[in-house]
Amino acid sequence: MLIPYLMKVSLVLAVLTLAYRWLIQFETFSKLNRVLLWLNALASWTLPLISLPSWGPLEMQTEFHHSIPKVVGKLPILAEPITTIQSQSVTATAETAMRQMTAADWINAIYLSGMLLMAVFLLFQMGRLLIIVAKGCKEKYPGGASILHVAGASPFSFFKWIVLDLSKHSGNELRNIIAHETEHARQWHSADLLLAEIQRICLWFNPFAWIHQKLVQENLEYLADRAVLDNGFEKKQYQYNLLNAVMHAHKLPLTNSFAQSLLKKRIKMMNRKPSHYLVWGKYVAVLALIYVSSAFVAPYREEIVELAPEVIRPIVKPLIGEVIAPAETAEDSVTSTVAKEEVSPVPLHAQLAGEASDTIQSAQLKVKGVLIVNQTLYWAITPMMNWEDINALRAEVQKFGQEFQINQLQFDPLQKYITDVSVRIDAKNGSGTGEEHGEAEFAPMKGYSGYISGQGIGMGQLPPDPLSKTMEQDYQQAVAIAKKNEVAYFEYKLGKGLGGHTATTFTRQLLTGPSAETFYNKNGFGKSAENTLRISEYHKNATFYLNTKPSTFIELNEVPFSKIERVTLLEDNARRKYIVVYTE
Repeated sequence: MLIPYLMKVSLVLAVLTLAYRWLIQFETFSKLNRVLLWLNALASWTLPLISLPSWGPLEMQTEFHHSIPKVVGKLPILAEPITTIQSQSVTATAETAMRQMTAADWINAIYLSGMLLMAVFLLFQMGRLLIIVAKGCKEKYPGGASILHVAGASPFSFFKWIVLDLSKHSGNELRNIIAHETEHARQWHSADLLLAEIQRICLWFNPFAWIHQKLVQENLEYLADRAVLDNGFEKKQYQYNLLNAVMHAHKLPLTNSFAQSLLKKRIKMMNRKPSHYLVWGKYVAVLALIYVSSAFVAPYREEIVELAPEVIRPIVKPLIGEVIAPAETAEDSVTSTVAKEEVSPVPLHAQLAGEASDTIQSAQLKVKGVLIVNQTLYWAITPMMNWEDINALRAEVQKFGQEFQINQLQFDPLQKYITDVSVRIDAKNGSGTGEEHGEAEFAPMKGYSGYISGQGIGMGQLPPDPLSKTMEQDYQQAVAIAKKNEVAYFEYKLGKGLGGHTATTFTRQLLTGPSAETFYNKNGFGKSAENTLRISEYHKNATFYLNTKPSTFIELNEVPFSKIERVTLLEDNARRKYIVVYTE
């Protein structure tokens, strides 16, 4: 869960950082640029967690997330079913039967190791700064800053402390340095640097986190330079002093230095004419890009709720937000959008009464889920429909002058059938929303349907027989698929619930043979003298499953060995063990 979230954060940060660098970096609105840089960072970290309003870029989300299964399907490894992947990746051999870390565990370990190393280095640097502050000779300065006299130090500031060696500077140069560093202290620029450093530590693998930190650092220098010049200091003398200071600079991390090495850019910005008001269009473009970026990350909030412990999920869920606001009723949620005028759809049975002899138009022959009788369009989303089917259905509805939106569409882990759907129809004389969910996790939904006519719209009613029969057939087909893949879904759900874990699978052939006793002593699984499965007392406190059902230590030791297909041992980060026995 952590790595996918960080990937989405990194994606949004990369897009927004590139946009800032190409469009905004050298505009002279430095204060606004400071706000925009942190708005970009805030959007990157929060968009995966917050709920979007109904006007969000839903169609873009739909297309983006629809394309992922297609791309994955073209990759030979990732296109394999869950059961195949798991059995191949964790099956032990007689020579190498041992608990192994999964790829996800290795990725997590590498990420956390890198973050830990950088965090230790940050603490070390902060310790150095605090030692300098503690040892320096302090002198109060107007505006709340404190000047620390440190022999041999290059000028820099850290929060309210300004560190310099007075013996190295005098006259105008000293006044310029103090004015520059005072602006850093007054505007709390060290807080920006510290936050940028923390973000870089959390996203150390992402080069755009490093670029973002550099952009923050540059903009803070532009802000301080502009403030000094606005206070009446002579530009050419200030730039000369800056050049002189750079020649003798030695900068510490996390500090704002008068002698920052980005000299050319700073002088260029000081000599740059104020940006024209028309460049505000660039800022609007970046803000629009923040909005569009939600298409890549918004659906992740459902997984955030699942990540939370069950005890606090009722608290987390309202904070994160649902994908959509739930409909008022599942059967009929038609709401008028015309002031003081209610939609009065004609009852379905009344419409059908006079249509028995009507000719069904050609739309039903071309589009799955659509039946047109006279001027009434009946539609249905069945569990076996794919995105192409749904887009074709939407096109038919649009021909009727209505807008058909998919607010939520959830497939099973194998992308075989639909488990949850939520739809909205916007018409001239009303609008309606409705949703349908499977009876259990990964269970197929039965389907959701409605109709559109000149007299109104209906949500949740069953369509005429040709279409309702298709719904039932697709539901039964989806149920059969769910039954066939029951074990795959169970393994997926169990592994997902454990988070980081190791998994080892032992086949029946592995538990017998010349080295069976040695194998049993090492791993705790084998064949008993009574020809039943033999599980060591070492595993007695584990959680047991027989196929997909909870079981006990005693029950599993009584399973005939001839029925054993494989045994899987899972162990989470807390060393809790889970043993799943599969029988033929």
